[in-house]
Amino acid sequence: MHRHTKAGMIMLLSGAMMLNTVTCAFAAGNTDGSPTVLLQGPGAASPAPETSVSDNSPDGSPVIHVGQTEQDETSAGGPGVSSSGTIEQGTGSPAPSGGGAAAPGGNTAMPEGTQTPSGETAPGAGTGELTEEQGAQLEAEQQAAQQEAQQESNPLTVPGREPRLQTTALLLSQQNWSVPYVNDQEITSEGTGFSAISTFLENIHGDLLYRTYSAANGWSDWALNGQQTSHAATMVPVEAIQYRFKGPVADKYDIYYMTTLSDGTQTGWAKNGQTAGTMGRGLHLTGYRLAFFVKGTAGNLNTSNPLAAATADGIQNIDGVMRYIHGADGSNYTGWGWQENNQYYFKDSYPVTGWQYIDGYKYYFGEDGRLVTDVEALLPAGGPYLLKINKEMNCLTVYAQDGGNGFIIPVKSFLTSVGDDTPVGTFKTPEKYRWRLMIHDLYTQYATRLHAGMPILLHSIIYDRQNPFSVWASTYNNLGIARSAGCIRLATIDSKWIYDNCAIGTTVVVYNSPDPGPFERPTILYEIPFEQTWDPTDPNLTQEQIAAETQRLIAQLGQ
Repeated sequence: MHRHTKAGMIMLLSGAMMLNTVTCAFAAGNTDGSPTVLLQGPGAASPAPETSVSDNSPDGSPVIHVGQTEQDETSAGGPGVSSSGTIEQGTGSPAPSGGGAAAPGGNTAMPEGTQTPSGETAPGAGTGELTEEQGAQLEAEQQAAQQEAQQESNPLTVPGREPRLQTTALLLSQQNWSVPYVNDQEITSEGTGFSAISTFLENIHGDLLYRTYSAANGWSDWALNGQQTSHAATMVPVEAIQYRFKGPVADKYDIYYMTTLSDGTQTGWAKNGQTAGTMGRGLHLTGYRLAFFVKGTAGNLNTSNPLAAATADGIQNIDGVMRYIHGADGSNYTGWGWQENNQYYFKDSYPVTGWQYIDGYKYYFGEDGRLVTDVEALLPAGGPYLLKINKEMNCLTVYAQDGGNGFIIPVKSFLTSVGDDTPVGTFKTPEKYRWRLMIHDLYTQYATRLHAGMPILLHSIIYDRQNPFSVWASTYNNLGIARSAGCIRLATIDSKWIYDNCAIGTTVVVYNSPDPGPFERPTILYEIPFEQTWDPTDPNLTQEQIAAETQRLIAQLGQ
């Protein structure tokens, strides 16, 4: 497909997203002394199905995906446009960019001495001096501004994007879901409490994970990108929360959150997976706020006392040793624990190491206690392997056999893009293709057919030609988001791994579950520019080839 045609599609997409922009009212003044900010963030609708391509049969005739007619498939307009002409929800329109703190609501926090919309002067005004913390924040802002200026001079860049958070809570008083709250608007239950939460992450690549705690149920499972946290049928009130970013969004932003308790207490701000709220005090949450900032620029947020409890909750360093202490009563803890996005398992408050049987799986933990999420190098070469594809969560987990215990060793996991027509069931792979010609004269690398007689393949993202420098960047950026017409798309490095390591006859199980599996769902490495022509994971490309192609594109785009 011609580049100018693809550029036209993305312009249509950007225009469609701009129509969804949501402008909110001014946030109330922060009680902790942080600046009052203007809330304004781009809206984002649920992704529309992305048109996928089916492969050709051996005789060259088009093979139609299950549930589609030949006319449906051949009338499609390429990535971003469905067969009916619907524009695909993609990465979103560029959000306002800035080098300072990313204020709750998507704008840049005001510098010290700036007046808030209410006319008050922000903290630090008129002093003529900067504290060490303010100096560090200013330096971070200047570095971000310099990076932005450098990007503006390079046409091969990614638009600046900021998170948009939309939260609802399951209210105890009404036993239904609250109105949505955007970014740092205070999420409130009007004093009665709530039993579950749901927060959508929009406008930026990566994941948002969150969970809730109550004395009756302990910690819920982590919910992801709009999922509802689990809650008991008795609707007990939430007492504490944790939030964290993962993937590209976590590389740029910190997420903060503070809570309001049932006795009127407002806690300090926790961040990046720390616990905020209360434990062991007979209290519960009646509200909370979220905020996100460019890393290291949170400034003067009050981060003291985010938890009202007997002791700090979670992973701590005690006498130089990692421990997990339960905040409710200071007792030892057995179970999973997280430090930002590093995962551990604790027995009597100490992290385990080496091979461990947990929850029906056999995991491996490093000497520092961290869960190892790729254990291929620790296993005999050549498999055999079992592949399980979680259609609902858009991820694939590779399993190895543990002797007579079956395939219970999770080896690694891959991010996928599947579709409504991806069949559920158990299959065996019958054939492979190094490059595969698809309908619309498009190609994929390292394709493996799901089952004999099926037009469904596990394959790489989409290419214009049988050339690794002709990739469609949107099909990489939207892994885990976009929907195919039935095939299972993967990053090139992952489709190659399956092609190289999974013999013909490998069993593939496709299923649906809100639980991603034994590992957390992976993310893309980072968003790539729309005009980039290669998959950043492709192991066949050399740095010299990439540098030459980069210079060619810069010269072409700069004309």
